[in-house]
Amino acid sequence: MRRIGARLAGGAVALASPRAALMPDLGTWFAEGLAREAEQRRLFPWLAVAFGAGILVFFAGADGTAWLAAPLVGAALALAPVPVLGARPAALAVALALAAGFLGFAAATWRVAQVAAPILARTTIGPLTGMIEALDEREVGARLVIRVESFAGLDPAARPLRVRVSFRKAPPLRPGDFIAATARLLPPPEAARPGGYDFARDAYFQGIGAVGSLLGAITVREPPAPPPLRLQLAALLDEARNALTRRIAQAEGGQAGAVAAALVTGKRGLIGPAANDALRAAGIYHVVSI
Repeated sequence: MRRIGARLAGGAVALASPRAALMPDLGTWFAEGLAREAEQRRLFPWLAVAFGAGILVFFAGADGTAWLAAPLVGAALALAPVPVLGARPAALAVALALAAGFLGFAAATWRVAQVAAPILARTTIGPLTGMIEALDEREVGARLVIRVESFAGLDPAARPLRVRVSFRKAPPLRPGDFIAATARLLPPPEAARPGGYDFARDAYFQGIGAVGSLLGAITVREPPAPPPLRLQLAALLDEARNALTRRIAQAEGGQAGAVAAALVTGKRGLIGPAANDALRAAGIYHVVSI
């Protein structure tokens, strides 16, 4: 490692030599720092810094429509000469850093594409059809997350991918049911005060583009096409969580049972307003909100 550090230092000095007359202190500082990092075997963690720099470049210069293949090709080109750079540690370090930066850019591109989904532009009332992905039972009614099939005649580009709605009275529903109803939807609310909880941000990363309530009758229908296996498994898992929540709540009884069920399954719908206020006042609401 000391030999590598010496080579890195020598390479850094050589690279900095054209400017050494103007900035001798900076060149010396960089060379000594690089040699010290190599000698103490701390060069590898700098790949994480380069990876993060690639993410920052994406958000600083891209508009969210970057082509994923471009940074992957860049990373491949940066890694291509690595096998022949064993005798040139400085060049090897630069190549690895460039590859990590390109991969960070690619990771940001992929993540943005994964979570991108339309957000409802304004309050809209209309017919809604879709599959129930998740159902949270409450003291009165329930709250649903629905994967939207159609809503108010909106085009797919303007139609939310998922919506979160509540209802007070409805026939027994289960995750995985395909339903039709009239819904009143509005854009996800943003933070009510600076630094407050921003539901719209969390909803964006969950693909929820609108919130609201169901109006009138709710009917269960046959889906126009079988849902993907991933959604079927997610619905089965949510139904199992609901069954466990009911069992714990009934066994313990009262609000103690509702809190116990929330701690085990993460389903907080059975906790009443008074218990929620007491948990917030005690500063321990985060225990059941995680």
